[in-house]
Amino acid sequence: MMRLSTFTVTCGLVALLSADLAFAQSASDANTAQPIGSPSKSAIRAQNRQLSKAVRHALYATKGLTSSNIAVLVKGGAVSLVGTVPDSSQIQLAGDAAKRVPQVQSVDNRIVLEEEGAQ
Repeated sequence: MMRLSTFTVTCGLVALLSADLAFAQSASDANTAQPIGSPSKSAIRAQNRQLSKAVRHALYATKGLTSSNIAVLVKGGAVSLVGTVPDSSQIQLAGDAAKRVPQVQSVDNRIVLEEEGAQ
């Protein structure tokens, strides 16, 4: 009877340890694997740079807009415009130009009017 108990306990421990090791392997593999279809960080940064360049080009090409003091920040299709313009009508003009660029999902226009005497 004692041998049966020792044998049963030993088999139970072996089964428990092997199940634990198998679970640990699948859990570590799941943590390191990247989901299928999700772009890498470098690909996301490249897309953001490309969209930023397209928005800057659109601002530069907009007639009546002085875009030299406007910075364009992009994160996943969300565009932020930051800077100054000499005329208040150019604030809306810059926002509208950015919204017309393909793949722009939203525009946060934080452009302000230049102060008098500022250079």
